[in-house]
Amino acid sequence: MLKSLKIFPKILLNCLLIAVIPLAGFFYQVYQNASEQQVVVDQRLLQTSNVIAGEVDNWVDKNLRSSNLLASIDAFRNMNAEAQVPLLIAAQNNLEWVSLIFVTDVNGDAVSRSDGKALRNYSDREYFQQVIAGNSIGQQVLIGKLNPVPLHCFAIPIDKVVGQMVGVITQCSTLLSISNYVTDTKIGSTGYAFLVDEKKRLIAHGESSGKLVGNLQDFSAHPALKLAGKSVATLDYEGKDRVFVTRAVGPGWTLVVQQDYTEAYSAYLAARFNAAILAGVTILITLLLSFLISYNISSPVKKLTEIADAFSKGIFMDDIAGQDRKDELGDLAKAIARMSKTIQIAIGRLRKQKQGH
Repeated sequence: MLKSLKIFPKILLNCLLIAVIPLAGFFYQVYQNASEQQVVVDQRLLQTSNVIAGEVDNWVDKNLRSSNLLASIDAFRNMNAEAQVPLLIAAQNNLEWVSLIFVTDVNGDAVSRSDGKALRNYSDREYFQQVIAGNSIGQQVLIGKLNPVPLHCFAIPIDKVVGQMVGVITQCSTLLSISNYVTDTKIGSTGYAFLVDEKKRLIAHGESSGKLVGNLQDFSAHPALKLAGKSVATLDYEGKDRVFVTRAVGPGWTLVVQQDYTEAYSAYLAARFNAAILAGVTILITLLLSFLISYNISSPVKKLTEIADAFSKGIFMDDIAGQDRKDELGDLAKAIARMSKTIQIAIGRLRKQKQGH
């Protein structure tokens, strides 16, 4: 195929092929830089999620330790309501986010409370039913009646001896305390985190704590909660591409850290844009230089070929272009000029000889 091409496209193609090698290296370097920047962004979001998850897990652990400690005391194992009350009050005062701690018997009837209010039956609550069903921990997120903010209530069994349940101790804590961890987490100007419970209801939100007052919003349709274990993913949400990190935390909850894609990958996008501009300019310059080099070589060769063809037809020229060049093409033009004179002299001699006869 190359043999069928004329000299101009051959030279142009060779110049472009030579230019492809450094261009390929350049694009590879751009790709590597972009990949490294994406890794940096992913690691930053993952690290942020790890910090928040650690705070949430620590919060849950403190609550569980407190309840387990109470459940191990004789006043609770013996279901001594009078002795339980001062201990419940002391535990609530020690954990500022706790709003209520109470003890019920196996029928759900309260026997003591930390707030001194009237005792009632709690057998209809999910957390109580989960413990009675044999779970080591029962939990439920609900909206407080007096103070309409999310409460996390978890319950653990009180055993007199191993396997003999005598009651259930329940601790209810305001989730606005967890929301502080989430709200304080800011990633640039668009990044924040939110937390949902095991039913995918919103219990903490870094964008606005007002979302938590008076209701438990259903977030089950949020695309980030359907990532099926993916650590970092970019999804279209509310008309914008956003980067999400989703992970399990606490007692079956889900933490989501998010940031707008354009802000998260701003350095990468800027580098990619600049690389595209530079690549475009480089390609144009390469094409222009390749064209000029090819034309500068092929044009005089073409002219000298036309002159040689004219010689074969008996047409001679006194002025051969290109003799002023200092390269091999200039030498070729001078050689053709000398050959032209030599041929003309030879032809002149032949004509004289014929005339003499």
